[in-house]
Amino acid sequence: MFVRCKLIAEGPGPSEVIVSIQAAGGHEEEVVLSKKQVHDNMVDVGTALLAEGGKLLIELPRESASGRWRIWVDKAQTVQSELAA
Repeated sequence: MFVRCKLIAEGPGPSEVIVSIQAAGGHEEEVVLSKKQVHDNMVDVGTALLAEGGKLLIELPRESASGRWRIWVDKAQTVQSELAA
């Protein structure tokens, strides 16, 4: 499963970027990722851990700037199909 993200800036390393992922509560989580992990403003987060109403609990590929590994996202922010790498 993929979740939408927004490119914020180039990362601390030459092969990294900083992206923002919108959580269900409206706040955004910033995550430093390898450029290879971001495809068309989408990040692969694997299978949702829990589903509740229109929200999904996902595990981020890396710890966010706020220290979170898991966040709730709106289901509309996700895409179930595989994207071409």
